[in-house]
Amino acid sequence: MVREIKWKDANTPYEKSRLVVQGHNDDGKWDILTQSPTVQRASIRLLLALAPALMGNMKKAMIWVRDVTQAYVQSQTKLNRIVLARIPKHIAHRYPPGSVMLIVSPLYGVAESGTHWWATYSTHHLEKLLMKTSTYDPCLLIASDRTNCFGMVAMQTDDTLGLSDQAFSDLEDKELTNAGFLAKPKQTLSPQSPVTFNGCVITQNVDGTIDVSQKGQSKKLALIVPQTDTTKQQYVEQRARGAYVATVCQPEACFDLSVAAQTQDPEPEDISRLNKRLQWQIDHQARGLRYIRLDLDKLALYVFVDGSFANNRDLSSQIGYVIILGTEDRETSNSFTLSGNIVAYSSTKSKRVTRSALASELYAMVQGADTAYAMATTLEMITERLGSPAIPTVICTDSFSLYECLVKLGTTKEKRLMIDIMALRQSYERRELAEIRWINGEDNIADAMTKTNPNKALEAFINRNKATIRVEGSVARPKSARSGEGV
Repeated sequence: MVREIKWKDANTPYEKSRLVVQGHNDDGKWDILTQSPTVQRASIRLLLALAPALMGNMKKAMIWVRDVTQAYVQSQTKLNRIVLARIPKHIAHRYPPGSVMLIVSPLYGVAESGTHWWATYSTHHLEKLLMKTSTYDPCLLIASDRTNCFGMVAMQTDDTLGLSDQAFSDLEDKELTNAGFLAKPKQTLSPQSPVTFNGCVITQNVDGTIDVSQKGQSKKLALIVPQTDTTKQQYVEQRARGAYVATVCQPEACFDLSVAAQTQDPEPEDISRLNKRLQWQIDHQARGLRYIRLDLDKLALYVFVDGSFANNRDLSSQIGYVIILGTEDRETSNSFTLSGNIVAYSSTKSKRVTRSALASELYAMVQGADTAYAMATTLEMITERLGSPAIPTVICTDSFSLYECLVKLGTTKEKRLMIDIMALRQSYERRELAEIRWINGEDNIADAMTKTNPNKALEAFINRNKATIRVEGSVARPKSARSGEGV
């Protein structure tokens, strides 16, 4: 029996008891499916990126959080194997000596319980709420046209983050009651009432913008003490804690923490470097992402990509991207002002061998374009429901050689790269990538994903949700061109 006090810091704390099976000794769990999907960070950001516009227009959308209580035991399917458990000592006196429990339904601590609950709750949304799964995340659902209302739902086990109009919210309440699920009252975001979801604190400002910050891990960050018996353990713990905060809402920290993750036996230089980044995170605990209102009729998906050739200790390359949902004001052909919301970012060590700077830039673009394509297909589902224009994808790179390879019909001496180049060219010709732009390196927002001392473009964009990008080269393409035509 696990007993705890919930809402300790609130005005109404309460006691909670839960029967939990000690499943860590369950040898049979290795032979069955125990995984259950959880929502991707990019899906949460995508929902929040659209929210200010939808909350401010005629649809009067709202953000809400639903918390199902005792979720696992409300699963509608039974266990597919025999699970026996000893009766807890707290209640053993109520049963004959030597009695054991036969676990029939999913229970906390049983390895596959999460899978059963996922099947129950996702089926409820698909069948009762008539929702469709997004193209890249099974936990991001969008209301179909059969509902005659608009709704997006991000599922995180027993918590649900929703962006919907009032009609869908009422439908969700009704179907939850009809299904007999026990849940806490729905929390609705307002300037007076922030909500918490998946480690994020979501706050609405009086001007309609939305701030996202980390819930509490930043307070646990601490500098690593070198040359002690626990230095290596401290390094691993603080590295993981800092990386978690970075993935939630601090993209500026991603590169340093990605490099730290490549270190197995930290040296004094590694500790000093990580401590510098941890100190920045400690000093900027409240720093996060802001989501502003955008014009739904002018949206585009901007993908900034960058690669640094052989800049890691093992001479591997670091690749990264930043994806922004935004709008642009373009007064001249040489620059544009981008206003938008960050929806995805990544800084990773390239697992593929790179033999040139072109290869590292190309692999970064492939990774960014793949993610953008997946998000663009989901955005297409959303815009169809909203009656808004399709959202094009614009790739921005500061590599002239890569830009030339893609917009022209030349080749490269590195034949191993041609498969990726031809795939990107095909997407460009089919207009899955509407534009490829060669931009000034000082304005590349993805620069901070691959370098220790990057430009200030990412920091400035996070501060203002706006950036001026100088364009060194681009191709003017007629908007009415048929799919599949060349440039």
